[in-house]
Amino acid sequence: MPIQTDGIILSNRRIKPLYFLLEIDCPQIAAETKPGQFVMLRTSEDGRPLLRRPFSIYRSYPDHHHEKRKRGHLLILYKMVGQGTRKMTAFKKGERVNLIGPLGNGFALPPLPSSAPAILIGGGVGMASLSSLSETLRPGELSVFIGGKTKDDILCENDFRGGKASKVFIATEDGSRGRKGMVVPLFFSEMKRFDQNESCYVFICGPDPMVKALSRGIKSEKWIIQASMEARMGCGIGACWGCVIKTTDPQTPYQRVCHTGPIFNLREIEWE
Repeated sequence: MPIQTDGIILSNRRIKPLYFLLEIDCPQIAAETKPGQFVMLRTSEDGRPLLRRPFSIYRSYPDHHHEKRKRGHLLILYKMVGQGTRKMTAFKKGERVNLIGPLGNGFALPPLPSSAPAILIGGGVGMASLSSLSETLRPGELSVFIGGKTKDDILCENDFRGGKASKVFIATEDGSRGRKGMVVPLFFSEMKRFDQNESCYVFICGPDPMVKALSRGIKSEKWIIQASMEARMGCGIGACWGCVIKTTDPQTPYQRVCHTGPIFNLREIEWE
């Protein structure tokens, strides 16, 4: 069950020109978090902006984590894009911050034992939840595709290269790192590496055009594809209905990203 609580800021450091890593001591939320879930964070105490902001949980360390110094800690990877995140960049060590979480359904992991390959595809801060997911996967092979506008938008690369990934592919729109272009076309160019007739687990997190492009390019029914959908959220708990997407569900075609999602079976999303 999500809770509302205060956390204590442990650090807030810039990792790239527009990206910051916020570390919070928040054991109540850290103990319950699954990969793919998020928090709604109050970015200021003066009511400007009024609404909380949603952030994927990059890392969480429960009370039983083997590294004692990390227990109860929660990490958020965020990009400075507007009024709320600009205020967040001024957060200082020792300050309190109010959060609601963990929210959303999280990724569904492949059943064990499973030797099926897994593929992660994302861009920008979408890599945060995929990085967390990669720590829990036990596939036979893990391939990661990272996209961004420039080299400064390539995130979590070291997490994957130093972790379980067997292959890491990079695409930037300006060609400053990896292949020039978008990350989904890069993935399609490498699809011959994967057997279309065998089971494969694909996880994607990024803006709607990226997810839509992937949905139109994978035809194999044996591939299980989960998408972490992005949406503007007013409340994060399903009350305002401000983040709906259309699905193939005949009973409730419009689903709330914050409540039913943010993780959806990609084949169940209706693109309008």
